[in-house]
Amino acid sequence: MPEPTTPITLIELTPTELESKSINSHNLQHSLEALHRDGVVVLTNAVDPAHLDRLNSRMVPEAKQLYAQASTHRNFGPDTGNIQQEPVCSPEYIFSDVIANPFATAVIESMIGPSPHLRFYSANTAFKATARQPVHIDIDFDMPRMPFAFCVNTNLVDTEPQNGATEIWPGSHIDTDRSVLDRNFSHKQIKQDLLDARRAVAPPVQPALPKGSLIIRDFRLWHAGMPNLTDEPRVMLVTIQFARWYRSEQRFVLPRSLKGKIDFGNVVPCVEWVDEEYDYLQGRHDHDFRLLD
Repeated sequence: MPEPTTPITLIELTPTELESKSINSHNLQHSLEALHRDGVVVLTNAVDPAHLDRLNSRMVPEAKQLYAQASTHRNFGPDTGNIQQEPVCSPEYIFSDVIANPFATAVIESMIGPSPHLRFYSANTAFKATARQPVHIDIDFDMPRMPFAFCVNTNLVDTEPQNGATEIWPGSHIDTDRSVLDRNFSHKQIKQDLLDARRAVAPPVQPALPKGSLIIRDFRLWHAGMPNLTDEPRVMLVTIQFARWYRSEQRFVLPRSLKGKIDFGNVVPCVEWVDEEYDYLQGRHDHDFRLLD
C-alpha cells in the first residue's frame, strides 16, 4: 500500500462513522473547508476494498478486451493508453458504497443542497503508456459561477504516480469558466499562460492513495490523466452528482432488473432503464452536461 504523499486534504473515517454510515460534524467540516478552498477532498477508507477487488477481477479482463478493439474510445488519443469503459452492471457487481456512497453524498449535499441527482456512472482505464493528457476540465458551456456538481472517483487498486494517479490542480476551480479554455484545441484544455501562472502559486499534485479511497472533486477543477508506467491496467470509476436545481436530461444506463434493488440513499438516480440484452461494454460517449434553458 502506498503512503499518501499529497498536500490535499485526506480524511480517515472513524469506526463509528463506518458502522453508522454517517460522517461526523468534524470530518464534514474539514471536507467542506477543503472543497471550498481546494476543490477536492479524499476520504481514504470510504469504500469496502472487497467490493473493489470484485469489480477489478471482472473489469480488468474486460478492459483488455476493449483495448484490443480499434473502435474503443481513447481519451485524448491512443498515445495516452486511456480508454473509456463502462462498469459491470450485473447485480452482483453493483455496490451502494461505489455507485452512491453515503459519505460522499453527505458531503456533496452540504455543498449543493439536498437530494443531489446522480447523472453519470462510468469508468476509465489506464494501460501502460508514456504520454499524458493535457490539463483540462470536463465541461465546455456557460456554467454557473458556484458549485453545481461533484465528481466522485474511486480507483480499484492502490494508486500512485507509477500507475497513473490523476494529476489534480488544487484551487483551480475558483473563478473557472469557459474563458480558461484554449480554443486552438478540440479538447477542453486549459490555456498555457493560465497553467504557468497557476503552477507558480499552487502547483499540481499526483496523490498516492490506498485502495478504498474516494476522491470528491468540484466539476470545474483542472486535472489530467497521467501515464501508467506499469504493466497492470488501472481502473478508475466515476460518478457525478448534480444539484437538484440543475437543469439537465443526462442519464446513465442500468438494466431494468435492478430497478428498486439499489440503495441510492439520499441520491436521486437519473437512470435510463434498459433491457437485459443491452451490451454495457459498447459504452456511450455522447454525454451532455450542459445547463438547459
